[in-house]
Amino acid sequence: MLILAITIFAVSCGPSGKTDEKSGDTTTVVSSSTDTSPMEANPSGDTTNQNGSEAKVEQSKIIIYSFHVTNRCASCIAIEESTKKTLDIYFKNEVKNGRIKLSVLNVDDKANEKIAEKYQAFGSGLFITRVFKGKENTTDLTGDGFKYAKNKQDKFIEVLKSKIQEYLK
Repeated sequence: MLILAITIFAVSCGPSGKTDEKSGDTTTVVSSSTDTSPMEANPSGDTTNQNGSEAKVEQSKIIIYSFHVTNRCASCIAIEESTKKTLDIYFKNEVKNGRIKLSVLNVDDKANEKIAEKYQAFGSGLFITRVFKGKENTTDLTGDGFKYAKNKQDKFIEVLKSKIQEYLK
């Protein structure tokens, strides 16, 4: 009986929306649990229900921070180049539609002080941050970058690609 009352309340109130304060866009989160209205996914990640109205499925976003100092070493440059190559080869659409963003930041620049502090980047660093439902999950790939990007680029690209694919799920 309680479940019936909750269901009626949820249905009568309509879909709940979450407003993105930065853009003012409203995103409706569609649950993947046992939903009674059939939904069909389309390539954009939107869903169409029986009556043809659109509902947007919230997707994770990825921000890749590539930190460096003013005087850059060959390994630091290789990390940035390999990261750009990975995005260009495997994730061009996600970059184009804004789901993945690359930020290359000089830690010596005062404008980047707060973000560098947040990631404790006081020199070169590569951080992959997944943002989903307002929560961040970050992986530090700095070590792998220095280990592979310059002399074993294919290995570094595979590590980076794998992490990005994991975060896109």
